[in-house]
Amino acid sequence: MLQNRPPIIVILGHVDHGKTTLLDYLRKSNVAARESGGITQHIRSFQLIAKDQQLMTFIDTPGHSAFAAMRARGSNVADIAVLVVAADDGVMPQTKQSVEFIKHAQIPYLVALTKSDLPTSNPDKVKTQLTEIGVVVEDFGGDISCVIVSGKTGAGIPDLLETLSLLSQLHPNKTDPSGQLQAVVLESSLDSKKGPLATLIIKNGTLKVGDALPLGKVRALIDSNGQNIKEALPSTPVEILGLNIVPAVGSQIGQEIAPSPVNQPLSHESIEPLLSIILRADVAGSLEAILSSLPPLVNVLGSGTGDFVETDVDRAKTGSAVLVGFNVKVTNAVAKLAEVDKVKIYNFKIIYELLDQIDKLTHSQITETIQGKAEIIAQFKIGPDRIAGGRVTEGIIQKNAKIRLVRGDTIIGDTRLKSLKAGKADVTSVKSGLEFGAVFSPYLDFRVADHIIAIES
Repeated sequence: MLQNRPPIIVILGHVDHGKTTLLDYLRKSNVAARESGGITQHIRSFQLIAKDQQLMTFIDTPGHSAFAAMRARGSNVADIAVLVVAADDGVMPQTKQSVEFIKHAQIPYLVALTKSDLPTSNPDKVKTQLTEIGVVVEDFGGDISCVIVSGKTGAGIPDLLETLSLLSQLHPNKTDPSGQLQAVVLESSLDSKKGPLATLIIKNGTLKVGDALPLGKVRALIDSNGQNIKEALPSTPVEILGLNIVPAVGSQIGQEIAPSPVNQPLSHESIEPLLSIILRADVAGSLEAILSSLPPLVNVLGSGTGDFVETDVDRAKTGSAVLVGFNVKVTNAVAKLAEVDKVKIYNFKIIYELLDQIDKLTHSQITETIQGKAEIIAQFKIGPDRIAGGRVTEGIIQKNAKIRLVRGDTIIGDTRLKSLKAGKADVTSVKSGLEFGAVFSPYLDFRVADHIIAIES
């Protein structure tokens, strides 16, 4: 029998705009203190009962740019979104991205202007900025509700909950607790003691301890308070134990569940990497975020969830790679083997520190091998050859040099300069500030505005 289910509400916004502090006030906990650096790096979900006895489910998502996929997943699961914008900071890149996710998901939303307790708070200025990106709030003549709140003092929180309650009444969601199970995987991981774990949110039906699923039998259900429960009703977030493999984040239970693809090796074809790594992370969502943020010159020999094992060291030694971990453990046995085999291990608790280190390691390789850089400013054809007209921006470009063609953040490929001209004269090299014409061999499909990086052979 169909009935209204509690609304699933996703919290979206830019990093450090007060999303988790706002939710901390609601759930009377301190997730941010448990998250390294005060940044939410996983999806968190919990339920609360508002004053009107309305049960609500909240999904907290990270604001860091690396976690775009996790924010998109949260918006696709939710019924309502709260766009959090700091009243002292305004519209930022992840604010705009969050608006795109909301509109793509076609769900109702409201704006919460946080940090209203700060003296630098300027709500009207932020509302104007929101108008510029197509979010017109009610007191500016639009139809989007805007609530000014403070996660520290609690100011505006009752208004926020009341507005969410009204939105859920205007946009009800029907479900059948006795119907076919439909649940979405919000997060997944591999625990050395508990085995594969997954955090689900129930959209339809009821999940019970003992239920048989495509990837295993439910041995235990744990709610957002860490308590064992016997069943999970619609809109309930719950951790499930008993799966045989780690399911892919975003996959649905009730259909065939796909194993997580992030445990498979990745590589960039036709690109000569400057850095090879073996990557491990605590949960699949973090691994997904890191993999999607790595620069193209990084070759991932292997990746997966869970702690480092000795075979990771063996593989790193064979592949001349380093071990990179996020929120995982390095046992004494692994550390000793890595020391003997001269394999470096980098382990982090904050994602942007991990990505910064990757950039440093990659940059150190690049600066050791780069001879020069140039930008393609023109193209023309002479006989059978397509000529790249360029300007040297740094260092020197030499004939027969090995070069890497780069378009934005994408590497098109590696080749060599078969010929090099300055004006009509054949030359062996061109210095910084000068223009040239060059022919690639083997040929690469270059474009104006592409960049050339000359690498020492």
